[in-house]
Amino acid sequence: MPRDAADTRQRLVDSGRVLFSRQGVYSTPLKAVVEAAGQRNPSALHYHFGGRTGLLNAILDSHNARIETDRRALLDSAGSAATLHDLVAAVVLPQADQLSEHDGRCFLSIVSQLSDLFDRWEGGHTPEQALRAFLGIKDRLPAALTDNVRHERVTRFLELVAQALGSRARQLNAGRTPAVDHEEWVANLMAMATGALSANE
Repeated sequence: MPRDAADTRQRLVDSGRVLFSRQGVYSTPLKAVVEAAGQRNPSALHYHFGGRTGLLNAILDSHNARIETDRRALLDSAGSAATLHDLVAAVVLPQADQLSEHDGRCFLSIVSQLSDLFDRWEGGHTPEQALRAFLGIKDRLPAALTDNVRHERVTRFLELVAQALGSRARQLNAGRTPAVDHEEWVANLMAMATGALSANE
């Protein structure tokens, strides 16, 4: 891809990330993204991404690459003896690291808006290491649960984590100081998630 085209594509990703996080993924006019990226050609976004979904996927992919690398390291370290808490940590920690940067916080805010899609996590579009962690969690749920309930429980876990991270991201981006420091907050989120997942019916 020529440098100018790559630069244009990156500017569109950057402006989309900020605007989608602030105004909403589905309520942000694409024209506003193009203008924020400094583009005069209104068709630039469609040329590079095909539309809103393509831009959204590019934003998510730009963060998921690092998250997947970190998640693989955690899963490989835990190995076959990974506990439920180890697997929850492999889901939460790489995402929580995104809270340290403005772009990462915008990403988390965007992900929290996509909860209606979370029940499709077994449908073939989930990143490899994320799916590895989710399936590991599903396998370690209480034995009495049916397969459908196991799937549902993982879905609700994903919602809990995404909404918590998105809320904290928005709080930090608004300049508000959280009452609980980062490490304690993350540890508490993982403890809550592990407890909810392991609850017996």
